[in-house]
Amino acid sequence: MELYYKLDDRPPLAKCLILGLQHLLSALPGIIGAPLVIASVLGFSVQETIILVNASLLMSGLGSIVQATGMGRYNMGAKLPVIQGTSFAFVGVAISIGFQYGFAAVIGATIAGGIFEILLSFIMPQVRRLFPPVVTGTVVCLIGMTIFPVAVDWLGGGHGAEDYGSLVNLGVGMAVFAVVVVLNQWFKGFISAAAIIIGLTVGYALWFALGRLDLTSVAEAAIVAIPNPLHFGVEFHAGAIVAMCVAYIVSMVESTGDYLALANYCDTRLDSKRLSAGIRWEGLNSIIAGFFNCTATTSFSQNIGVVGVTGVASRYVVMAAGGILVAAGLLPKLGALIASVPQPVIGGAGLIMFGMILAGGIGIIKTIDFSRRNTMVLTLGVAAGLAVTYRPEIVGQLPTALKTVMGNGIALGAIVTVLANLILPGQRMEVEEEPEGEPATQNG
Repeated sequence: MELYYKLDDRPPLAKCLILGLQHLLSALPGIIGAPLVIASVLGFSVQETIILVNASLLMSGLGSIVQATGMGRYNMGAKLPVIQGTSFAFVGVAISIGFQYGFAAVIGATIAGGIFEILLSFIMPQVRRLFPPVVTGTVVCLIGMTIFPVAVDWLGGGHGAEDYGSLVNLGVGMAVFAVVVVLNQWFKGFISAAAIIIGLTVGYALWFALGRLDLTSVAEAAIVAIPNPLHFGVEFHAGAIVAMCVAYIVSMVESTGDYLALANYCDTRLDSKRLSAGIRWEGLNSIIAGFFNCTATTSFSQNIGVVGVTGVASRYVVMAAGGILVAAGLLPKLGALIASVPQPVIGGAGLIMFGMILAGGIGIIKTIDFSRRNTMVLTLGVAAGLAVTYRPEIVGQLPTALKTVMGNGIALGAIVTVLANLILPGQRMEVEEEPEGEPATQNG
């Protein structure tokens, strides 16, 4: 794939901010959606909800900056254009713990789980060897296929919305879709690279012209928000910690697939050291997130699609996105303005982004030998992952810990694919040995 900006390219500041905003808006529904769901279900007050959302924006910004920058001295951060943020992967377990023990226990479990993830990051070289192309390609395909319904829901106006699927929602979303396709395919240079943000701007303007844009939250938001560590308190309960650690394992499996897919789009090699550094920072960022009143953070799959669509793989663009997120967390009016982008607008671009992730997985798969064995490995992984994605209620009777793993299509598909590659008879695919001293980046 031709890259407009390579991994270590540094675009001019203005372009960096524009392209960074493109990443931010793609991740925004997850970053603010997860805390809003938790706050709503657990009965938070308006002020408590604002604290949770501001903390999520702030920690997501910090997480993204370090992932893109890397902290070589401390072996933290993958030095990839990873958007890291508060995730729906932890919503279910956070709500369960919150009902049973209170939100202070969610904070305690988040901190303990982050320590657990840091410890597990040291075995990532062994984990990396379990992901040869047949496994990586299958998992990347599953990432695209399992999150695609999310883009469809955004396009419709949000799952459960009263006007879900209305002609206005679909019309505006498909206008964004059309703009992104036209700019990406018929234009070159920066216009093509900024296709998503231009499409989102067009959709936002259409929403405003239709008289549907509500900026009340912007007017009512405070100017500055100063973080208050451990505002909700902190408690440690063994049951809560075990449940949260299971969610962290699921998150690590997803993140491994995300990093592999992103490295493929960035034309770089993801060695075990780099993978470990990315996972290790996810753990530390989650610990910090717990202290600052929000749930755990992880990599965002949808932003892989942004890189695939635009050809912008620059780490500096994601650093800019992280900087905007930090500002949004400290300046609630800015955060509220960003959050005012309607879901149908984001959904129009999401259809392309998530489809691009699937296309990336297909690109990896086409490099393998389609022997009877490899075809079965791929088949078993896709079957397992899509089964629980299409019908999550199939695992509804399982114990909570098992349901956390088995109910996640990406995690279950990855586990089944890895096991199938290890167990099925015949010559199994293996990861190529990592050459000593070879640079991680191969952009030249």
